Amino acid sequence: MSENENMNDSNKISVVTVDSSRTRGPGVTRITETNLEIEVLSDNINLFLGQLSETLDRAPEKIGNFQFVEIEVHAEISSKGTLKLMGTGVEASGTGGLKFVFRRLPAS
Repeated sequence: MSENENMNDSNKISVVTVDSSRTRGPGVTRITETNLEIEVLSDNINLFLGQLSETLDRAPEKIGNFQFVEIEVHAEISSKGTLKLMGTGVEASGTGGLKFVFRRLPAS
């Protein structure tokens, strides 16, 4: 599919990932571009957010003398459109992905 055809397909979005299974030697990474169906990516984002919602609902409002106001979550998108949390030791610089910031609603 040419780049021009890809830009005209409003049902797909291009995702660029690092393919760790196909290396070309030490220090060389292979970049892969995948065209994902928007519906697949949307479903996966909604699933991810639903799972985060369950976790955030269990978070305390206060921790000692501090109020728990905000949480920031970074997620990477795989070439198949699944979202994964970025864990300890993952460098966020130079990578794409999604950043979600959740703020607690003021008490009414």
